Amino acid sequence: MRGRNLMKVIGMTVIATTLVLTGCGNEETKKKDTEKQTKTVKKQDKKVKIESNEGKPQHEQLITVKMPPEADYINDETLEVYEQDLKKYNNTSQLITDNSITVLLGNFCFYDPIWDVLKCSAILVNGTDTKIEALSFQSSVENKAMPEKTFSDDNISELTKVKTGDFQPNVGIPIILVFSDETSTTADDAAEPQKIDTKNITIKLKNIQYKSVE
Repeated sequence: MRGRNLMKVIGMTVIATTLVLTGCGNEETKKKDTEKQTKTVKKQDKKVKIESNEGKPQHEQLITVKMPPEADYINDETLEVYEQDLKKYNNTSQLITDNSITVLLGNFCFYDPIWDVLKCSAILVNGTDTKIEALSFQSSVENKAMPEKTFSDDNISELTKVKTGDFQPNVGIPIILVFSDETSTTADDAAEPQKIDTKNITIKLKNIQYKSVE
């Protein structure tokens, strides 16, 4: 029953900077300062797109997992999931994809027959060499425990800073991914959530996009 309540709550969880130029001095100095700041803004606006992580080189890296700002106000059940995944991966060495975003599967995977979805907790790791913002991606799942079912991709639109915090290199953030069951025709309101052994779950990322902040 606790698992059902936990996944119900998680399932219902909905997850500018202005530049001011001031100072005194001659016109030449102001012009140089303006050009310098404009170049900085252009660097911050560098967009990166990676079609797929599959087959890309990996390396072992010590990572730090940090709670996102949203942890201050999310429900206790979701916070518990985040904390357990943080405990699992924080200050550990993991294989991460070179110059990309890596997903590490967390401790929780449930199939919820009421909502016809598979929910998995995970850690997203910034494997690039810069701070990143506006991260978006698609995640696909393979569930060997339920081979008869087909699950749609989870399309993650741009994650705001409240979701990612200060997303520096080799830092991981907790997230919950939700995959809809495309084969289900009717919901079973009386059925209990089914816990899935994470050994049977494989998650892959594609269409990764983000802004590189130098």
